Order: sequence, then C-alpha cells, then structure tokens
Amino acid sequence: MSEAAPIRSIELHDATPLRSIIDAPEGTRFAAASTVARAVCDALAEIARTRRLTLQLSFGGLALLRNERIAAAVESLALGGAQLDDLTLPPHLRALRLNGGGGSLGALLALPLEILAIDRGSYDTAPLLAHPTLATLSVANLPADVLRVGPHLRAFRAIGVPLRSLECVRSGTALERLECSRCDALESIEALAALPMLRELALEGCWRLDLQATIAFLRTLPLHALRIDIGGRRKNVEVDKRLGLARLTPFPTPEDERVLLTTGNEAVETPAGGRNCWQW
Repeated sequence: MSEAAPIRSIELHDATPLRSIIDAPEGTRFAAASTVARAVCDALAEIARTRRLTLQLSFGGLALLRNERIAAAVESLALGGAQLDDLTLPPHLRALRLNGGGGSLGALLALPLEILAIDRGSYDTAPLLAHPTLATLSVANLPADVLRVGPHLRAFRAIGVPLRSLECVRSGTALERLECSRCDALESIEALAALPMLRELALEGCWRLDLQATIAFLRTLPLHALRIDIGGRRKNVEVDKRLGLARLTPFPTPEDERVLLTTGNEAVETPAGGRNCWQW
C-alpha cells in the first residue's frame, strides 16, 4: 500500500519564479516569512481566483493577508508568532495552526473554523467554548489552567500540558476522541467516565498512571480504538492484549488535506474491525 504523497511547499520571496506559483498543483502550501514583491503577491492573487489556498506565514509574510483576493481564498493557515488582535483573519478559514504569538481567541468566533492547533503562546481557550463549528482542538505546551473544552468539540488533544487530572474535559459531552501525550503529571483519568460519546483514546508518556488501575477503568468505557504508552513496551502490550481494541489512527491536523476535502465526519469501519469515529 503506497503512502500519501507529501504536500508540496513553495517559499515565497522576491526571487520566487512566478511560473512556479501559477503552475503549482492544488494543495500546495505557500510559505512566507518576509514581505514579498508586488509581482509575487499578484501571482498568488491570480491563482486565488480559482482555488483555495494553504498558507504558512510569519513576520513580514503576514502582509499577504491584507490582499482581499488572497484572504478570501485561504481555508488552511499556519501563523508563527502572530498577534491575533492585530490581524484580520481570512473570512473562510476552516483550519488554523498557531505557533507562539498571542491575542484573544475570540477573534476566531466569527470564522467557520473546524480544526485548530496551538503550540505555545499567550492564549486562553475560554472564548472557544462559544465557537459553533470548531470540532477539533489540539494544544501543546500551554499551562493547564488556560484549557477549556466546550460542549461542541468532538476531538481534543493535549501535548506536554501539566494536567494532574482530566477534570477540564468533563464539559466536553460531545467528545468522541481524546488524546494526552507527554502529560507526565497526569494521575487521574476518572473524568473520562463523564464523556458519553468517547470512543477513541490515546494515553502516551503519562507515566504516573497505574497500569492495573488503568486497565480496569478502561474496561468500563465504550471505547472502539486505543493507543497507549504508560510504562514500557511489555506493559503496553499487556494493555493492548487484555483490552483487544483497534489501533488508533493519527490525530487530524490543519496540515492534513483530507480534513478540508471531507464533507462530513461520518463514522466508518476500520480494517481491523474497529470503528473509527473520524473520516479523514
């Protein structure tokens, strides 16, 4: 079985050949870290007439969002070090990654955003509780006290967050998928019992969890897929053997073109016979 082809990326700068922009295939990611020449901006605006755009911007490259034609075509965006309070975000944005930076996430409420990933930065996720379309949220390297999980979220992932328990997810009554990775302060996962829709779970690098207690608790949940690493290969194999669940698929990210190609998230059967709640 062949692997999916990597997403092509083109760096935008004053010397970027205009033909490479105009002839770039659908799904190409355009990256800019400095202000580009007018001709380069015009070439990007030209292809924006007929296709959606995936952009990766930082520093002076953020100026591209001031072009109305470009902004109107952007559905997937990665921002590095941006201050959201100083930006006008693309009106049709569906997938967003924030690396560093800060500002109020309330600016996202007016957007048809479906998937959001945040790595570091000065952000409080409380405004996202009111977001009507956000389905997938991934947070990395943020303080535990800024995390909020709203009733509309269907997938949530925490990476490197010093959570001691999962009390912050109790309000996520629509959650179907939850992942905790490198949350090495995590001692309790009992809050998962409050999530009636939870079917997919990953616990990796959560070394304080007791193996036997974790197995006993997971057996009480209606899980369909699991990925676990809480104490070495032998222990992980024991958990997999005793629970007999399907292997969890990769977490959806803003860079995954399948997210934007999907018209719905209907459940599908996995090859292993398990049930995958996400069709990416």
